[in-house]
Amino acid sequence: MARKPKPVLTFDIAIDELEMFLEDVNERLQAMESGLLRLEKKSDPETLNSVFRAAHTLKAFAGTVGHQPMADLTHTMETLFDEMRAGTLSPTQAIIDELLASIDILKALRDEIVTRRPSGAKVEALQARLDALQTGKGKQKQTPANLPSDQRRLTPEQVALLNEMNESGQNLLEIEIATIPEAYAPAARLYQATIALMEVGKIVVQRPELANIAEGDEHLWLIVTTSTEPDKIEQLLDEIDDLAKSRLKPYLPTEQTLPGETSGDGRSAESGPEAAPDKTVRISIERLDTLMNLVGELVTNRTRLLQIEDMLRTQYGKDGNVGALSELAPHFSHVVDQLQDEVMRARMLPIASLFNKFPRLVRDVARTAGKQVNLVIEGEATELDRAIIEAIGDPLIHLLRNAVDHGLETPEVRQAAGKSPTGVVRLTAAAVGGQIVVTVADDGQGIDPEKIRQAAIKHKLLAPEEAVQLTTDEIVDLIFQPNLSTAAEVTGVSGRGVGLDVVRTNIERLSGSVVVTSTLGQGTTFQLTLPLTLALIQTMLVMVRHTLYAIPVTSINGAMYVAEAAIHTVKGKSVLEWQESTLPLLDLHEIFSQSRLTATPSTVAKPSVVLVNWGKYQVGLIVDRIIGQQEIVVKSLSPLIGPISGLSGATILGDGRIALIVDVPGLINTVLRAQRTPPKRVEK
Repeated sequence: MARKPKPVLTFDIAIDELEMFLEDVNERLQAMESGLLRLEKKSDPETLNSVFRAAHTLKAFAGTVGHQPMADLTHTMETLFDEMRAGTLSPTQAIIDELLASIDILKALRDEIVTRRPSGAKVEALQARLDALQTGKGKQKQTPANLPSDQRRLTPEQVALLNEMNESGQNLLEIEIATIPEAYAPAARLYQATIALMEVGKIVVQRPELANIAEGDEHLWLIVTTSTEPDKIEQLLDEIDDLAKSRLKPYLPTEQTLPGETSGDGRSAESGPEAAPDKTVRISIERLDTLMNLVGELVTNRTRLLQIEDMLRTQYGKDGNVGALSELAPHFSHVVDQLQDEVMRARMLPIASLFNKFPRLVRDVARTAGKQVNLVIEGEATELDRAIIEAIGDPLIHLLRNAVDHGLETPEVRQAAGKSPTGVVRLTAAAVGGQIVVTVADDGQGIDPEKIRQAAIKHKLLAPEEAVQLTTDEIVDLIFQPNLSTAAEVTGVSGRGVGLDVVRTNIERLSGSVVVTSTLGQGTTFQLTLPLTLALIQTMLVMVRHTLYAIPVTSINGAMYVAEAAIHTVKGKSVLEWQESTLPLLDLHEIFSQSRLTATPSTVAKPSVVLVNWGKYQVGLIVDRIIGQQEIVVKSLSPLIGPISGLSGATILGDGRIALIVDVPGLINTVLRAQRTPPKRVEK
């Protein structure tokens, strides 16, 4: 029997409005979730007001698009928050659990607005549980009759303006509006009333102002100058659903003022529509990406222009138009630099937008695993390209789940070891040398190298004779190999090592690195090193035969001629003696000639070595010639070519030549595999 299709839901929102709507909804959901987690630790008025305002605004959003279940659920949550503010209800752990479950349901209801299909969320059962928590003693909604008088007081500037209007013969009308207690979407109704009044007159004063309607109580107080008769205005307001009977009367200016600051032009900071407009605007990620691509083309053309200017100046001096070009080129270059900097800033977001999602994750995993955890977040103001923030979300989720479920011990085990029963997980971010370093550290049991060694042998990733030859660091690094687990049983949450290969792969795709350090009995630290952006990078251009390569500068430690370096052969492999270390050498020609990217023999008498690092590993890359540093625009390789080991993309230089971007992590992985041969699957 054919399955019946799910019914199609309809909402009062256009497609082009959906993205901004979802951003607003997600912002309020995150504010409620973060506030609830703070309330679970400590109840304070500021947090209670914050979650109340978030629920109140979310209810208005839901009502505006016509999502009744979402509006009803947020209305109930708002009532509970209001009772907490009034002191008649305490934010116990049981209540916090129900409210967090409500946020999960709200996320499902939010998705219905996108999919236009029922989510199957059990709203009725949750609604009943929330209703049972209410005491019925919360603060009553305000009406025009009990509107606080201090909200009707004016600044001296407003009084002067109203007196001037009154003396010029303009009609001033004082209007008080409130919604009925059972209003479906009170903020939306008050917004409708404001727009209706704008059509018949000019709003001189409004409390709360238009931008803050969703965060205030369900009432409005306005002073309007209008030529429309009061009964016509009343009739207009009566046509708006869920409004109580409005009160209208002529306004007679008085000398009452509201203490407070005024704006620089003499208007009050609270003077409603007369206040300074918001100076921020939201823009889609796609439009920012397009703008970034255009700036990238400008960067390429700037380089070409400077090359042409240098060539003409060398050939003709600074006579005539060449002199004018010489004056224009530096100015053009400066403007492009400024434009590039501004666009880059527009793409940057505080990493807090990602970090704020993790306290709930850690709490839920800790509850499931029976652990006590204190999540410490530091450096959340660090800014990072939004594309990278989106890409590192899943790897960080996996590392945090591992830290709680398998890194930290149970309270009993920790106490027996002389530790606090509450484990600590630290999530930090910091800008270091043009890169961002994100760290996930725990003070748990650490990684036992011997367990890793035995697990690698058990899962046939290493032969016993190979396993004993590896150093402690190499053994610990095996946790990033697929199918390796040291857990005695699968918990359903995570396993130390299981899936960490995906973490490393995803970070390396971003031209980043993952390094793990661990001390048995003290804890484990994962350090993720990431570029600030993937769109424009500083590189060193090198020539290998007739092919140009671009090596990211953030991966380079130094450069030298081969003749000046101490090069030896160990087990048939070339190595470099450098600063009391022995580094493997890679010849880029030998590597990439296998891919038929280059095939001509070297005619360079003095090739060079570029020293590069990835995490705690270093190698030397042999090249024919070092050209110099250049900022490049990253272009992905064509799908027709497919992925090439050791290359992460390409770029077009100012003179039209193409340079291939070297994937340093991929090359060093090649060296590590060649050095130790394992990990490889042992044949039965």
